[in-house]
Amino acid sequence: MFEEYKRILVAVDGSKSGEAAFLKAIHAAIRNKAQLLVLNVIDTLYFANLTALDGGEMVNQFRETAEKLLLGYEKQAKELGVEQVETLVDYGPPKATIVEIAEEKFHADLIVVGAVGDSTFSRILLGSVASYVTLHANCDVLVERESILKGHEE
Repeated sequence: MFEEYKRILVAVDGSKSGEAAFLKAIHAAIRNKAQLLVLNVIDTLYFANLTALDGGEMVNQFRETAEKLLLGYEKQAKELGVEQVETLVDYGPPKATIVEIAEEKFHADLIVVGAVGDSTFSRILLGSVASYVTLHANCDVLVERESILKGHEE
């Protein structure tokens, strides 16, 4: 039968694909009367060398931007009818961090991620976040593909 989800984690990054994943997560949360966690992971790989040079100022700027993004998502989710919404900014490699938070901190039974249209080359080198989460999560994963498909139609 149909799965009932009570704890839904959606990973957002400010992209169109992340926005579409967020909207799908909202609809799933409303249908299931589920708790929603909106997560943004700041990729520390980008800051490895910069932090020493600027004293962490760039990391602080990224955190402020992420917090503003999440505040907007939280407000929108509540306005659309999600009763329980949390937000979280975390640091690390996004792929592993999403799975870790879903399993160990939030105990999600559904993860929603966007299918970001990376180039073939970067996908081979790094693998996509969606692919990694799908392979490693111990719960259901919904990969939002609609925004990617629409992008190919134009």
